[in-house]
Amino acid sequence: MPDTAEQLALSFGGLLRRLRAEALLTQEELAEAAKLSPRSVSDLERGVNRTARKDTAELLASALGLAEPARGLFVAAALGRGPAGDVLAARDGRTPGPGEAAVRRTRGCPYRGLLPFGESDAEVFYGRERLAAELAAKLAARAGRGGLVVVTGASGSGKSSLLRAGLVPILARGRQIPGSDRWPRIVMTPTRDPLSELAARLAAVGGLDALAVRDGLARHPDQAHLAIRSAALAAAARRDAEPPGSGDSAARLVLIVDQFEQVFTLNPDPSGEVTRQAFITALCAAAANPAGPGQEAAALVVIAVRGDFGDRCAAVPELVSALQDGQFVVGPMTESELRVAITGPAEAAGLGIDPALTDTILGDLRVASRDRSAGVLPLLSQAMALTWEHREDDRLTSHGYAQAGGVSHAVQTAADRAYDALTAGQQALAPDVLRNMTVASRDGGYARRPVTRDDLYAGLPAATRSDIDAVLDAFAAC
Repeated sequence: MPDTAEQLALSFGGLLRRLRAEALLTQEELAEAAKLSPRSVSDLERGVNRTARKDTAELLASALGLAEPARGLFVAAALGRGPAGDVLAARDGRTPGPGEAAVRRTRGCPYRGLLPFGESDAEVFYGRERLAAELAAKLAARAGRGGLVVVTGASGSGKSSLLRAGLVPILARGRQIPGSDRWPRIVMTPTRDPLSELAARLAAVGGLDALAVRDGLARHPDQAHLAIRSAALAAAARRDAEPPGSGDSAARLVLIVDQFEQVFTLNPDPSGEVTRQAFITALCAAAANPAGPGQEAAALVVIAVRGDFGDRCAAVPELVSALQDGQFVVGPMTESELRVAITGPAEAAGLGIDPALTDTILGDLRVASRDRSAGVLPLLSQAMALTWEHREDDRLTSHGYAQAGGVSHAVQTAADRAYDALTAGQQALAPDVLRNMTVASRDGGYARRPVTRDDLYAGLPAATRSDIDAVLDAFAAC
């Protein structure tokens, strides 16, 4: 995330919520530390009280451990006399830039629809601040002793967004895990040949030859920590113009493997077993084997896997200890977190929201969560994105939400709109295209099956290829 992102306009409530989450405090714990009532903290965070008295602000600043100049700016923001974003800038030793609130308000939709939030979306990623800080704390505990961290949860629980828009920006700041702001970071998803994908990413980090890295990983996956250290050292040398080996303190890497279940689904036949096993062995070696004078693991490794693939992971001996000791479960959001996920992005983008709309959406989410075994967060984000499309001036309205189809029908509304815009021939082709992009798991469930356009084109005439493009583009734009 760019440094300026934290300086962008946010409310005092949003600032307080973020600082509390980063301190790993509940509202009750912060209230107790500040000698305030939990209701006072809750009302400030929710914007019921948009400002605080000076003595209240001083108590909160002390409980949060803020030092000058951030402390004084925090009190000013609490009194409504200064930008809340300046507190973050001062705390991190940066100078706030003028006019950034106006820049933020001219941006597009602050909701991601069916796509996960990425690192560049961190300033509009709300509701998971505390969970992201807890994940960073778990990773920090692994920094010294090594080992994989396995992030798991139901499909749609928000694992990808938590990693990309929650964890990665924390690492980029380098505060919770000292030095992580200088470590190269790789965020990847497995392909049919995950070892080649890993080799390509390592080569890009260190300016190395991808084929040579891939060959080394294939021959000796248990020595992947050496390849990773070489890449990290080369990256540090290029960044700091130091001779290789002198930037030892920065010679570590963060490796995040999202949608890890694809190592099982993309190449399920026996021919894929060798590559799959080598990839897993390489990840475990990177996370556990010491390298360099400090004898620390070469990489901090996080894998995210759907909960219904837990048995597949447990059948791999190298992953058992990670599942026993390094598992981090992403559960459903609480109602207060959902409320923030609804209102926070709107506030960050300078949008108003009808008072009754949030409660309507929360009620719809309760119903949807009872009717679905998978997470409802993609449905919420899609509903909010479509509500934004139907906004009235700079306001999200109940009428626009109804036009979007609500939480239960937002995806169907967008899909129907895309399908109706296709020609008759393209409509006939669409089911086969979409079917080729999914794969059935052993228990009868479905998972993503990433394919290239060339995969879909195979053996088809040029006219049909054009129709495939039209189908893909229509649904990708939903």
